[in-house]
Amino acid sequence: MTISFVTLHDREDLLMKSATFLNTEWPRSMGSREHSQRKSCRQTPPMSFLLLETETDEIIGHSRITRLPNRETALWIESVMIKKDQRGRGLGKYLMLETEKWMMENGYDEGFLATEDQCRFYESIGYENCDPIVHSTTATCVFAAMDHFQNAAAANPSIPSTSSSSSTNSSTFVSSSAPIPPPPPPPKMVTRSTSPISKHIDVNITDHQYMRKRIKPFDK
Repeated sequence: MTISFVTLHDREDLLMKSATFLNTEWPRSMGSREHSQRKSCRQTPPMSFLLLETETDEIIGHSRITRLPNRETALWIESVMIKKDQRGRGLGKYLMLETEKWMMENGYDEGFLATEDQCRFYESIGYENCDPIVHSTTATCVFAAMDHFQNAAAANPSIPSTSSSSSTNSSTFVSSSAPIPPPPPPPKMVTRSTSPISKHIDVNITDHQYMRKRIKPFDK
């Protein structure tokens, strides 16, 4: 089998197929998935890559890179996936190395990611554990929490607003009959029984492990 590594931008005709491909592993509405893929159909991050079976144009792999705040030469790697019937053949490693090669050739020298069950795989290609960092997904969680509090405040007009006029007495207290709503519950973490990269998984993993790798030029 001959495979090729391309950007989604170069194969925009496969955008909808790439959305369907990702939904086989991480189901969500097609409208939402299509929107996400269109935002990644670029020549610069955020952007998606595809691994194709050359003769049939079948998508057998996908990865995405996005920028990180305050880290100009580092990228976040996500949505790394190999087609189920092609796992265990080294394609996950090939996909990651090609993604890193693009990063290195375009001025990026560090990659970050998070995994639930593939620590050993990523360690085998040079990644190491690191502290959590802020990236696009965590930012989304923060925005969701902010929306929760804003909606709760709108539903309880008796709670003083921070945007009230300057004539409002700053010593005003919230009525005991209108308690501040509790924060939203944390997202549930569940153990995966399958892996988007390989046939083998690390068992008893219920949370994400953040990992990093210094991207170095490849030996010629």
